[in-house]
Amino acid sequence: MRCLIVGAGKTGTTALVYAVAQAMGGEPVIHFEDPIAGLQTPAPHTAAKVLFEDERPDDIAAFGAKFDRRILLVRDPRDNLISHLLYAVATHRVQMDDPGWLRTIAQLLQRKQKEPASVDLQEFPQLRPPSALLNLVCATNQALAAFAQAHAGNWFILRYEDMVAGRLDALSAYLGMTVRPDAKIDPTYQRVARTKGAGDWRHWFTRDDVAHYRPLLDPLMAALGYADDWSLATPPLITPEHSWVYFERLVRERRQFFGMPPLALPTPDQLGPETRARIGKADVINRLVRQFGFKRYLEYNKLDGGKCFSGVVCDSKTLAFIPEHAYLDGPVTERLLQTVEKFGTGDILTLPQLLERHAGQGFDIILYDPVHVRPEVDLVARALPALLNPGGILIVHDCNPEKEAITSVQRCPGAWVGETYKAFALLRHYNPGLAFTVDEDFGCGLVWNNGLVLDYPVEADLTYQQFDAQRASYTGLMSYHQFLQKTASGKIADLFAAPAAPAPLRFQSAPPPAPRMACQLFWRGPDEDFCEELALTLPIVLDGSVQVLHFTFPAGVAGIERLRFDPADGILALRLASLELISPKGALMWRWDADAHAGQDWRAVRFCEVDGATLLLTTGSDPQFHPALPASVRARLGAGCSLSVVMTPQPPLVGALLGALEASRQEASHE
Repeated sequence: MRCLIVGAGKTGTTALVYAVAQAMGGEPVIHFEDPIAGLQTPAPHTAAKVLFEDERPDDIAAFGAKFDRRILLVRDPRDNLISHLLYAVATHRVQMDDPGWLRTIAQLLQRKQKEPASVDLQEFPQLRPPSALLNLVCATNQALAAFAQAHAGNWFILRYEDMVAGRLDALSAYLGMTVRPDAKIDPTYQRVARTKGAGDWRHWFTRDDVAHYRPLLDPLMAALGYADDWSLATPPLITPEHSWVYFERLVRERRQFFGMPPLALPTPDQLGPETRARIGKADVINRLVRQFGFKRYLEYNKLDGGKCFSGVVCDSKTLAFIPEHAYLDGPVTERLLQTVEKFGTGDILTLPQLLERHAGQGFDIILYDPVHVRPEVDLVARALPALLNPGGILIVHDCNPEKEAITSVQRCPGAWVGETYKAFALLRHYNPGLAFTVDEDFGCGLVWNNGLVLDYPVEADLTYQQFDAQRASYTGLMSYHQFLQKTASGKIADLFAAPAAPAPLRFQSAPPPAPRMACQLFWRGPDEDFCEELALTLPIVLDGSVQVLHFTFPAGVAGIERLRFDPADGILALRLASLELISPKGALMWRWDADAHAGQDWRAVRFCEVDGATLLLTTGSDPQFHPALPASVRARLGAGCSLSVVMTPQPPLVGALLGALEASRQEASHE
């Protein structure tokens, strides 16, 4: 008898072909994934296995006509997706040769195994959109369902779930012989086996995964005859043997197969709360260094950055910091001071200083991790290629924000990418074949220094809604897997091979900036006057947003006798939420008592109640607050201490109207 078994990858075809061959008895010829085009008429005693995605459906149908029995093996697409997630990485040499990729997957699997609900499937780099793996699973199952429908009656449809459960009576009747589920498999192919069970997806999917994947997989399930049941396991349970241990074994075996040295992957006991479990910009940089032989690396990063620098492996590394005095976050003051203590202040460079210091040095790769404010981002991105060697690569970080909330113009606590995505989209607009984005770590934009157009205007703007609607066109989005494939040849031209022409992109004139005022903190010692030399100034944006200002006393400051806080330099209305003095180690030293403001030393300021909230109204060009600080607090004030201010300045018109209303109210009360 000749028997053909067809199924998609990771659906149990290996186990079934050996079970059928043993049921046939004797010594049947076994064809294991041999290409159809190379096979002649099968011998009378043959069991053949063909992977559905490896051949054209019409060729499979024609080839099947040469067999006495034909079995089409199908599997729940959700379980199929999980199996591919664990196994598919082992089929590609390019992935086996990338430690960052393998380390990230191993760490995610360890976290997933320890606490299944804490890691969504989309966090795995194989499934981050655009996901070639997800597209393959969907396309294969859709074609498989269409094939089953087109050839109903000529093929026996066997479900993977019935096979692993030992429900093989119908199959045995179709073949005319008893098929047993415990077939002996050639040890060469034992590595493909994992759980040998069904329904594993219920432990791997989270509720967010169900919401995301259900619209994609429901039609495939219906076409393959699976019920619309998406209930999850309670509680979910994933064993090490079926997750990270399985993955480690595959990596070990496949790297040995490809002639690569052993790779030590992180172990679960090395995982900590700060352990990174995703592809990062350092992984992208290291891949470029390895594949293209880059030798000289420059990093231009925020003052609280630098973590990437330590993770980059390159012969020559240079680090410079972006001045960002107006954007300091209060909670990270201690970390900023530690950065300065470690690196000093000599590497804090403005753009002109950076260009002057490193002119003619010729870097192969530059990372620019900006302070996300335009037009500064545009201007720096246009200027940095001057420091690159011809053919070098500029990387701009944070070019693909995942949600609008982190794209605010004003710096906000936590994740924040500001308007960098706009600046990169504009650069790519003028250099479409020389710029694209690797879709990891909020988007790593790569720019090839190969005839760049850099004299374009930077005033153009776009909304997040425009960007999100045509994200792939604005960014040239590429998955990390695609990035690995395109860098495998070691030729930069292959990485920047011209993609299909992007859809027309829309930009418009940038809106006028919100009005700004200045906020100042003065200090003085005994027998001194307040002066501009002993003051810190920060801008405030009059757009109604909550703003956190952090005035940190510079080195050398000591013997402070008095403080003076000027909330604005003009007439303004604002909600003042808090004023706090913080020690260099983050301890609270003093807090303003908002409820007792009437008895405090406020000058050219009055307070009023609006809708139950207290507003501060400045009444002149030089409003001031002289806090009465306890002697114990004054004695501790010095370098590294800071005044943290949380306020919501109102737009000028709002301030003027509120001021007029307050004046009318005061007049009415006097009458």
